[in-house]
Amino acid sequence: MSETVGTAAAPAPSITNPRPFGLRDKIGYLFGDLGNDFTFLLASAYLLVFYTNVAGLEAAHVGLIFLGARLLDAFTDVFWGRFLDKHTPSKAGRFRVWIARAAIPLAVVSALLYVPFIGDWDYGMKLGYAAVTYLLWGSVFYTMVNISYGSLASVMSQNPVERASLSVFRAFGANVAGLFVALVPPLFLYATVDGVSQVVPSAFFITGVVFSLAALVFYLVCYTNVRERVQAVPTQEKRSFLRLLRSLVGNRALLGLMAGNIVLMLASLLVASTAAYLWLSYFNNGALSGPAQLAGFLPALLLAPFATRLARRFGKKEIIVAGMFFASAVLLVLAVIQVTSPWVFIVVTSLGGFGMGLYTLLVWAVIGDVIDHEEVRSGERDDGTVYALNTWARKLGLALAGGVAGFALTAIGFQSGVPTQTQETIDGIYLLSTLVPGILYGLAGLIILVVYPLNRSRVAANVAELKARRGEEV
Repeated sequence: MSETVGTAAAPAPSITNPRPFGLRDKIGYLFGDLGNDFTFLLASAYLLVFYTNVAGLEAAHVGLIFLGARLLDAFTDVFWGRFLDKHTPSKAGRFRVWIARAAIPLAVVSALLYVPFIGDWDYGMKLGYAAVTYLLWGSVFYTMVNISYGSLASVMSQNPVERASLSVFRAFGANVAGLFVALVPPLFLYATVDGVSQVVPSAFFITGVVFSLAALVFYLVCYTNVRERVQAVPTQEKRSFLRLLRSLVGNRALLGLMAGNIVLMLASLLVASTAAYLWLSYFNNGALSGPAQLAGFLPALLLAPFATRLARRFGKKEIIVAGMFFASAVLLVLAVIQVTSPWVFIVVTSLGGFGMGLYTLLVWAVIGDVIDHEEVRSGERDDGTVYALNTWARKLGLALAGGVAGFALTAIGFQSGVPTQTQETIDGIYLLSTLVPGILYGLAGLIILVVYPLNRSRVAANVAELKARRGEEV
């Protein structure tokens, strides 16, 4: 094992004597995920509905698009992370600069996802348009912005408490975006006609444009206010990509986090993908999807002031595992009792939101712990590549959620383009929204508990080891 800390990448000229880490960095970082989720959560919640109910695509075909895009991300995410680690940085930094460079094309393609007139095209043409625009959005431009943004956290500060605060602020930004996505679009996307809740096709494009422009502004606020401080120190020998992958395959912390994230994203985004159908068909009130999503985001906002202190007191791994098991129990109870009151459903899911809230608030600080762990193991630091691999795992979970949702809807008899579904299909939608994610949350908690090794004491030992190697006071 090399005792030299760093990667072969050239040091960034802009991070010499930066201003001290502070509230400005936290707020700037918050706006970055606010921008991410103004497009990401919008697509997660409404794009499948747009494709099936407006464009007239078969749910199974949409599932294949989602799955194919995420498989492609196995290459684009890691390629971009590796590029970030190896390229010569500009004066604006190694990661930060790419947020500004890729934000405009990302906003444009995000809006183009929702053009309603493709519903009038031949089936092959609109399927092709959906595939191309979705790939450009998720696998190219969102990858460029998101991997660059996420890699920032580990180089803005090396203090684990400050990183935990960044994770909390990031999650707060994501939850604020979630509130807007939950409350605003349903007011325009759905209307009740002759007692049946239906979609409004033209509203999707207007909503997509507004949210994309807002995301662009938020990215620029992030770029303006954050700074990079942890510098990669050049080594004599560059670590090849294959050598890096061999090392990462032996990193139990990364593998455990990736496996847990795949299952967690599959569960949470399966809930998001089927939510619109649950409210349109099972509860027959699409407009209530807004308050329902609000119930899922509010708990994290309420927990935000306490999350950093909880992580310091009990450990990030410990808090996340407890939250997963609690969220699992709530959903399994819902599946068993099969409530018919929409407001009872909203209240009970809000309780489960406290479990997921702990995960969303702290998961991004866990990435920094994994990056530190790899540096302790190998003596080299590859922030972008490690973050990219974990992001790909999360996006694979997203793809599986979209694919599973599409195939599962087909399996339970869902018919695209019809105003009402059979009772068997409606009951199946309810189980897709409760029983399946409930099982998956429990499985994710078990994976992190058993496989992921970075508990509170191990994280503290890694931080002390890296400080000793750098000659810093422990």
